Amino acid sequence: MADFYVISVHHTQRRDRYITLWRPDDRGYCWRTIAAGKYDQDRVNASLGYYNSGENIAVPVEIVDAMARPGDPRDFDVVSEDMPISALRAVPNTRDAWKRLIAHAIAPTQYPIRAEYPGARHRKG
Repeated sequence: MADFYVISVHHTQRRDRYITLWRPDDRGYCWRTIAAGKYDQDRVNASLGYYNSGENIAVPVEIVDAMARPGDPRDFDVVSEDMPISALRAVPNTRDAWKRLIAHAIAPTQYPIRAEYPGARHRKG
């Protein structure tokens, strides 16, 4: 059975350098994949309207991990000098990243996905 990261479309803003992920157990947000929660497929499917509504999307862990790149340590809280580079991995907030994430969402969403990233059109209203 696959595991998923839940991507917060709503909490990722165009000024953010990285795409926002949910922490474990629906408890907050983060950018680094090491701090993100992994949600099993049964849990996500049981509440698609919550985890994959369009405000959020559930994407397989292996897709997100393949997209993650080491981020700038100054961008993150609780980072030490001896931390391995793998602990700094985050998904860049780019058009291409959003296209790939949306293409791999677990299911079609109830609401349109309105991703914000540098260079995206401004939303109306």
